[in-house]
Amino acid sequence: MNLRSESLRPIWIGGAVGVLAAMGFALGIFSSWGARMTDRFFLPHAADSSITVVAIDDASIGKIGRWPWPRSVHADLIKKLSDAGAKVIAYDVNFPEVSTPDQDQALADALKASGVTVLPVELQLQQTNNQLTFDARTVLSPISLIASSAKATGHSNTPPDTDGIVRRVPLAVRAQDGSIIPSFVSEVARVAGISQHVKDAPLDGYGRTMVNFPDRPLAAFRLLSAADVLRGTADLSAIKGGVVFVGSTASDLHDALLVPTSNGVPMSGVEIHASLYDTLSHERWLQPVPAALTMLVLVLLGLLIGLLVSRLRARLSVPILIASWVVMLIVAFVVFDRGWVMDVVWPTLVFVFADALVTLERRVTSDRQKRQLKSVLTRYVSPSVVESILKDPSKFKLGGERRRMSVIFSDIRGFTTISEGLSPEQLVHYLNIYLSRMTEIVFANGGVLDKYIGDAVMAFWNAPFDQADHAVRAVKTALNWQDALAEMNAAKAFGNLEFHIGAGVNTGDMIVGNVGGDARFDYTVIGDNVNLGSRLEGLTKEYGVRVLITEATQKDVAKEFVTRKLDKVAVKGKKEPVVIYEAMVEAEKATDGQKQLAKDFETALEAYFSRNFADAIAKCETIQRTMPNDGPTKLLIERANHFTETPPPADWVGTWVYTKK
Repeated sequence: MNLRSESLRPIWIGGAVGVLAAMGFALGIFSSWGARMTDRFFLPHAADSSITVVAIDDASIGKIGRWPWPRSVHADLIKKLSDAGAKVIAYDVNFPEVSTPDQDQALADALKASGVTVLPVELQLQQTNNQLTFDARTVLSPISLIASSAKATGHSNTPPDTDGIVRRVPLAVRAQDGSIIPSFVSEVARVAGISQHVKDAPLDGYGRTMVNFPDRPLAAFRLLSAADVLRGTADLSAIKGGVVFVGSTASDLHDALLVPTSNGVPMSGVEIHASLYDTLSHERWLQPVPAALTMLVLVLLGLLIGLLVSRLRARLSVPILIASWVVMLIVAFVVFDRGWVMDVVWPTLVFVFADALVTLERRVTSDRQKRQLKSVLTRYVSPSVVESILKDPSKFKLGGERRRMSVIFSDIRGFTTISEGLSPEQLVHYLNIYLSRMTEIVFANGGVLDKYIGDAVMAFWNAPFDQADHAVRAVKTALNWQDALAEMNAAKAFGNLEFHIGAGVNTGDMIVGNVGGDARFDYTVIGDNVNLGSRLEGLTKEYGVRVLITEATQKDVAKEFVTRKLDKVAVKGKKEPVVIYEAMVEAEKATDGQKQLAKDFETALEAYFSRNFADAIAKCETIQRTMPNDGPTKLLIERANHFTETPPPADWVGTWVYTKK
């Protein structure tokens, strides 16, 4: 399989996971899980202040008498609410059986007198051809005398979802014979003069609209006890011009169901109706994000995860995916607050399974590639390492030893920009030319090529055999690299491009040996001083120099090279400050100007460390008359100016802290 297909395989795997998720979403799999997740997005909001709930609660039954109450009691309650100026009375009590003539007539008279009372009917709902229907013969309605006396009637059914939670209510249901019965709340809205809101409500395929519940049970609306209203002890001033919902909240009457805001406590049917009316009256619509858009997002999410996981290390991709998942939840919450219900279960499953499968594919591919390249990679080991291993096969064993060594790191400046302007074939061609020449110089100076890190080169000295002058060899390699690269640029070895590198050298105690597992290991060098060498290479860009070395290296090479002290720094990963130098040139090749620059700059640096910033600036400006483009001089002027305007603390010792690698 070619490299292109291998690089695309993780993306296709992620996309396949997204497609499967889209199909599962379309089929409604885990829909109840998704609904339960979005239930958590409901936050309390102020309900319509014109709504009052008159509760037939346990206290009312205790005071008025056991249920059912005489119809004259209901008549009295309707009269009191009507007299208080209720705009609509939504009386959620059905009267399907005949009582005594006097009682029935009393209730009918009260209904006619109020002229604004809506009564419920009950349906036996069933799903037929993906529609909610009912049999007209099974409708449980108030007796004709009472029904005809009411302003309107509507069905009070609040069917729960498959998980037992009421989220949607049908605003109208069509019978098998074609007749239509509007919902109880739809009729309340019509009588209240907001029937247009009912027409505007978004409906699902079953003619249901989602209820935007304002709060938990018994917390959303103004509550009055029916007994207090009947006995005249309730303050009815807030009822005038409002909508009153009357219904049972008593636990013994079992008229309660779980809703998204329940937190385990059922909500009474009358509160569900009041919540639906609140949704309609203020058009607090909730509707699912279009299925086609959700499916598209799932597929794109799978593709994106495939791309991300295959391009990044796990230590980066995993935090990014977790952060992305959190962002997805935040987005879902925000769009919910704006009336759109977004499924979060299927995206979560895509995050988990796409990541797992792509990671597994990368591991399998990596193992296969390692086996295929094992023989090829062995040809890139330094001859010195090969010779040492042939003399002592025990070096193949895992383990290492502590030695004082020198390590070097190099990196091509602006390599990312360079690579973007080249085809892959050109990039590999030029990189091979560059790495081959750099490797030759490492070997010529007796070094061990540790590894290539993209365009970077890492090498070390004084292992596996002793080299007393290892620091000199390392610094000479860094300067030889610069000279060789200048020749290659002049010869157009890289076409119209020019490569420039920075190199960092450090000397100190390091651990060298075979690191890895029994089946695969590398002869390498590790330790804090190795990391410091890598940090130095990165700092060459900050100072505008080609080669940086530490004070430990400078002490070993001071006679062989012209160096200049540049700074005292604290690099990322080290608490103790490190004095750094620029390795300028081999001593025997140095010009008088280079020697004078080193001396003059260190004089300016001492003034800087002594907090004589004005003197440091003056000395740097003198240097700039002959060396206007000297990077360290420019940087020292910048820092001295900074501390002139913002003096350092009293305990400042000249250390400059770097927080990036």
